[in-house]
Amino acid sequence: MPLSKIQDIGNQVIPNIGPNRNCIINGAMTLAQRGTSTTGLKNSGAIYTIDRFSYRRAGTWTNFDSKHEQVDVTDALPSSKGFYKGLRVTCTTAEGSVPSGTECTGIGYYIEKQDLHKFCVGSSSMKTTVISFYVKASIATTYGFTIQGAAHSTTQQIDIPFTVSSANTYEKISITIPTYNVAFDNTADNDTGWRLFWGLDGVASSRTASAWGGSSDGFIMPNGVSATGFSNTLNATFEITGIQLEVGDVATEFEHEPYERTLAKCQRYFEHCFDHGYYPVEGNNYGRGMCLYNGVAWINDNIRAQIHFLVRKRSDPTMTAYNVTGLGSGTTANRWRMWYPSGWTETDGATDLSELNNTGCMVNVVDSDASINYPYMIGGGWSADAEL
Repeated sequence: MPLSKIQDIGNQVIPNIGPNRNCIINGAMTLAQRGTSTTGLKNSGAIYTIDRFSYRRAGTWTNFDSKHEQVDVTDALPSSKGFYKGLRVTCTTAEGSVPSGTECTGIGYYIEKQDLHKFCVGSSSMKTTVISFYVKASIATTYGFTIQGAAHSTTQQIDIPFTVSSANTYEKISITIPTYNVAFDNTADNDTGWRLFWGLDGVASSRTASAWGGSSDGFIMPNGVSATGFSNTLNATFEITGIQLEVGDVATEFEHEPYERTLAKCQRYFEHCFDHGYYPVEGNNYGRGMCLYNGVAWINDNIRAQIHFLVRKRSDPTMTAYNVTGLGSGTTANRWRMWYPSGWTETDGATDLSELNNTGCMVNVVDSDASINYPYMIGGGWSADAEL
């Protein structure tokens, strides 16, 4: 392996190929806890399909719509490097005209402040970094990559063009990110530090490309790059995998890690109780997930139980309750079940998930058959979202 980046330790020179060098979580696109496909995105806010990667946009589209999905990777180049999943974006409704105003569409990834400390961001000691990824697009043209530094005294942004040279063929892209020295706010270390954005189509910035500068442009294409044709071409596709952000000026081989380690990292931002292969949607089967809880009626008609997260969350999450199949009859949204007297019955009121912190929460269900101080088995689905 080439010594693309070396470190001096005493009189020794060793390659920078140790563990934990990749700042991107789930860069191999293997985790999709929410489901493997999301459609009807259009003018939505941030929508996650593959863990940590989201649909992002600027402006308001008239017609353009898209789909984000996890797909199998079978092409020789990325699969020979150990990649078997990718994120594909497909244009499902063409805009009908070139982007104007502030329209822009693409893929987003947000990084916590504390995960940028190793780059020495916001100081004269900031290290050169490099991001690399494998990409395949149906339109061979120039696209955009943006970093927006959200935690500075003045918001910093850099928009860098990259070119897909051959249509429908995977290739590896490496982008060296220059340093900059603007004060970085390290308070609330679990908040957003950098916003990454792969721009697929949209209006172009008027700022100098590939250079840091104070900006509030948000999601935008680099100067000189616009009207890629993606938003105006029905069934146009953009596929990406193997994303790695690391210290250095030359990309190293992708840092593959065990599946369970990637899962635990992703669960810091999103977790649900459904079994593997089952997704947190209303009325879905829970599989063999941990959706059953021992509760106690603390007052008449109210049963309480405690949910413990598998991984401590980035912050207090947003909780969602789901009615699940497999626990008797009943299809009322947000309604859990209780075992009484000899089978599962739907409770009388909506499920309340509250009194939460980053380690768990209380679940409270209402049912007229619950008698104070009696134990009850209750069941239903939940998800905890602490994404940036």
